[in-house]
Amino acid sequence: MNIKEKPLTRTRNSPKVRAVDQEIEPEAVGQVEPETNPLAWLTVEMVLIALIVIVGAGLRLWQLGNYPLSDVEAQQSLVAFQLANGEAIQSTNYSPLLVSLNGLAFLLFQDSGATARLASVLIGTILFLLPLTLRRQLGPAVTLIASALLAISPTALFLSRTVNSEIAVAVGALMIFAGFFNWSDSGQQRWLYLAAGGVAVALTAGPLGYSIIVIFAVVILIKLAAFRQLWDQGLSLAAANNDIESETASDDATEAVDRFPAALKQAGLFLLAAMLILSTAAMFNLSGLSVTTNLFMEWVSRFTFQPRLDGGFNAVFLLTLYEILTVVAGLVGLTFALLSRDLLKQSLAGWFIGALILDLVMIGRPTGSVILSLVPLTLLAGLALSTLADNLQQWGQWGNEGIILAAGVIILGFGYIGLTGWLVRVCGADDRFCQLAWLQSVAAVALFLVIVFFFGFVQNDAGISLRGLAITGVVLGLIAIIGFGWRLNYGRLENLAYQPLAGIPASTEVIDMMDTLSEESLLRAQDNHLIDVTLSGATPALLWQLRNFKNVTPTGSIITPPNTTAVITLTADDEQPNLGEAYIGQDFALNSVWSPVGLSAKDLINWLIYREVAQRPQRGNQAVLWLRFGAG
Repeated sequence: MNIKEKPLTRTRNSPKVRAVDQEIEPEAVGQVEPETNPLAWLTVEMVLIALIVIVGAGLRLWQLGNYPLSDVEAQQSLVAFQLANGEAIQSTNYSPLLVSLNGLAFLLFQDSGATARLASVLIGTILFLLPLTLRRQLGPAVTLIASALLAISPTALFLSRTVNSEIAVAVGALMIFAGFFNWSDSGQQRWLYLAAGGVAVALTAGPLGYSIIVIFAVVILIKLAAFRQLWDQGLSLAAANNDIESETASDDATEAVDRFPAALKQAGLFLLAAMLILSTAAMFNLSGLSVTTNLFMEWVSRFTFQPRLDGGFNAVFLLTLYEILTVVAGLVGLTFALLSRDLLKQSLAGWFIGALILDLVMIGRPTGSVILSLVPLTLLAGLALSTLADNLQQWGQWGNEGIILAAGVIILGFGYIGLTGWLVRVCGADDRFCQLAWLQSVAAVALFLVIVFFFGFVQNDAGISLRGLAITGVVLGLIAIIGFGWRLNYGRLENLAYQPLAGIPASTEVIDMMDTLSEESLLRAQDNHLIDVTLSGATPALLWQLRNFKNVTPTGSIITPPNTTAVITLTADDEQPNLGEAYIGQDFALNSVWSPVGLSAKDLINWLIYREVAQRPQRGNQAVLWLRFGAG
């Protein structure tokens, strides 16, 4: 008699099977289910993700308040500070999203420069984790590499440690991108919510949210047929998911598609609710609605032929300056994407090219606009680097590529030492040996290239040379971006002005000014913040520094002599203002200004390596602290 085989679990529990064949019973009863491993989830991939999170979050939190807030940061932070303290918001030039998040941070923690940047830290952490949501489409290797690069990227790290809206726009863009492509692959509602949330984040963060809308719209129009097919695929999968959940499967495709708009309406309602909450700080800042609607006009106004004071360098310059590894690998990945028929990869290429073009034509671009180009470029770099890793795993050998790597690190390191030695050396007019010492680095590069091509020639395999050259470039590029990121984010404050990405940073003299005022307050009013001050004009950064002083009287100009112990004016003129009696004044620079334009070749190389030169930054806006004689 033939007995139909049943799964083991049903064999043990089904009385029907026992009645048919009693001989199966002892074997089935005696069968022990295999033990489950409680640590089965702890894979190498999970360990790497945990490591990326720890390193990325740690880098963003460490010494977060090391630099004073710049004017751009202080302008956003003051609005959030007013919101947290129940004061009337006196500005319309702010990011509703940042004000909402920072207002919450000020409610939970003590107000400080570090607290003002906590929202950016959170947003920046989300940014380097979002590539992992594309694991299904790009593969685990690509997404892990992209997440790691964003975690240590000098640009992403700096923007995650300063108050700016551009980092949030980048997060919103990646949420839209990942949400749509995951929804089209699975039809799951949660991915629609992610995309809708991304739209809300981008449009409430800042004016560059409209750059993302324009870029994505152009990409869709160029590949309209492919996106329409992907949209239909998402509709079908969403309908199938609805059928499975309701257990009322139907073969009528039209009926299934007709039921889908309900899910789309849910995502639309989620979008509206998210925009309302994020723009108004959960209805505690109703003025955020009008500010959000004005962001479009702010975006349009940045397309001007006149440079803005808060304008930044273009993305091509900044990416080349800070992200050399990502740029080289990303351009290779861009080639792969353009030659590929994969719509997601082509969309990444379109995103990068579109962001780059918009950045170049937007003369009034904010400093952080580079992040909109960096995000897709990093994912493209992940494509190239994962391909290199696969090739090394398949064909690489320590005896070939390993020797090339070791030789490259040693020889090029020797050339680097020679170059830096030449930079710090003062050469006489007749000392030709000293003047030509830079040729040592050129000779080192030439020697390394000879070794690279020698291996390929001897082995009759050009792939050895290419892989060896590539892995050496990756290692040296990784060292370079770590060094650039360290100097940018953790260097001395007096050298921050040398960093183009920093814009116009606060000066060290701001700290000196506040220390002087606090000391005088303690001496004259027996408290660090009770000295009476007349404030004649102020920058946002100065107002932020004075936020905890209780007796500050703002005034447009000093017409009649003040009665306060201290006076602060925004002038560095030698003439004493109309103070009425003897005051002694000391001027302090509020920010620093510097530009690499006009550097000699030697100074330019020195700046490219060390991000500083002998020429000190210029003093920007200045304030004078006047103290009355004999007071207290």
